[in-house]
Amino acid sequence: MRKVLLHHTVRVITALFLVSSIMLTAACGMRNVTIDESEFTRTEAQLPNPMKGFASFYGKADMDASLEYIGLKFNEIYTYENGQGRLDTEELDKKLSKVAERGNSAILRVYILNPGHVNSEETGLFLPENLYNELKSEGDIYSNRVTGGLLEYPDFNSEKLIGCMIDFIGQFAKKYDGHAAIAVIQMGLYGSWGEWNMSECRNGKCLMTNENLKRIIEAYVSCFTKTKLMGRNPSLGYANEFPIGYHDDNFMFNTSDFHTKSREWKALLRKQDYTYGTLQQFYDFINGDGGKYEPLWDRWETQMFGGELSMQMSKDPFGPLWSGTEREALDYCIDQFHMSWLMGVGVGGIPATNTEEYKEFRKVAGSFGYDIFIDLVSGKDRTGKLTTSFGNSGIAPFYYDWDLEYRIVDAKGTAVYRYSDETFRLSTLLPGETKESVFFIPDDLKAGEYTVQMRFVNPAEEISKKVMPLRLSNDHEIRDGFYELARITIE
Repeated sequence: MRKVLLHHTVRVITALFLVSSIMLTAACGMRNVTIDESEFTRTEAQLPNPMKGFASFYGKADMDASLEYIGLKFNEIYTYENGQGRLDTEELDKKLSKVAERGNSAILRVYILNPGHVNSEETGLFLPENLYNELKSEGDIYSNRVTGGLLEYPDFNSEKLIGCMIDFIGQFAKKYDGHAAIAVIQMGLYGSWGEWNMSECRNGKCLMTNENLKRIIEAYVSCFTKTKLMGRNPSLGYANEFPIGYHDDNFMFNTSDFHTKSREWKALLRKQDYTYGTLQQFYDFINGDGGKYEPLWDRWETQMFGGELSMQMSKDPFGPLWSGTEREALDYCIDQFHMSWLMGVGVGGIPATNTEEYKEFRKVAGSFGYDIFIDLVSGKDRTGKLTTSFGNSGIAPFYYDWDLEYRIVDAKGTAVYRYSDETFRLSTLLPGETKESVFFIPDDLKAGEYTVQMRFVNPAEEISKKVMPLRLSNDHEIRDGFYELARITIE
């Protein structure tokens, strides 16, 4: 009898222990999560926004710009002595810091030859002095008369010069690849203004061969694995074989002929409208040229396209860019070539603020590149799961994978939890597509009321706290690029 009672007692105690454990586990894990998702309304494209719109020259950005072009003479950044090259980046570092402090990003190009710098004191050639003297002694420096004086240019096929350019690229990339204040590097170096053309050359020896230019491109591509690169012309140096974008610095000049009044803008991209320049190559990206450039038709999906409005566009009868036939032409060309930005906002004049023309100017600026927005936020109270769907209604992606950061803020405005979705790749969000990111409310969050916020983190914050946030085409922006996704209550 005692044995039976003992067994009975053990069973009761065991049962009570199990029930207590279950109740305790349930009590510890039990919480009521209520998610009140924000309903997002679309807005027009936000300006300014990083790496899109009209770009400016260094230090001359207007209030709608986010990009500043920095052109550097080769001998400003590269010295040469006793057969050895060395970077001198003190001035560039100062400029990049100032660009970041203004909240902007840099378009960077290094050039050796600039025909616009020919006068009684300069010959337009910017080589380190010792390198210049060695090339001169070897007969690899040529000259001819141009407006302003004597233009000098090197034999760009000189092995000594090519060796220095490749050496420079390696050192340059070691320091600046992935630099947070640089949006894109135009490969430059060869040709007038670093634009891969030698229109002022009077000696065929100065023209770089495709094989040698390919060596320069290969050096850039192999050394720069993070920062985006741009070439000037896909038909030179076998450039179309490499994962690079392009810049056309005579944009629209060859896409129109407004001096012939019988032509309409709808015919702007017909082949016969081209006379010279690289827009013919851009045209071939889209229309094929017998398949020669077929691999480039979708290049914009991964590589940045930009350029500079042709100075010819400042002449009559082109007139203002912001209305009428000229505006239609500009819109069409920006869209066809998936342009992220254009230099030359002074061409045609920036309209005065508070005018109808200025409103149209801002619409054009907003039409470049990406247009990211929050499409939908959905939550599940039981699991604390929050799913955010992002869309892109622009003409190009955002080309860098900025971190997607979430934070939970309590009723006092203090951030109590942060999380980065490392699986979300912003650069793969193409126009017309959507991508989702999932975030879970942490289990150990105390009872209370909170808001869930998100932003894309500008890495230039490591340089300056004044950097420009990536702004979405939505309401519910709090500040600094943070958006309120939902309000949550935990009981």
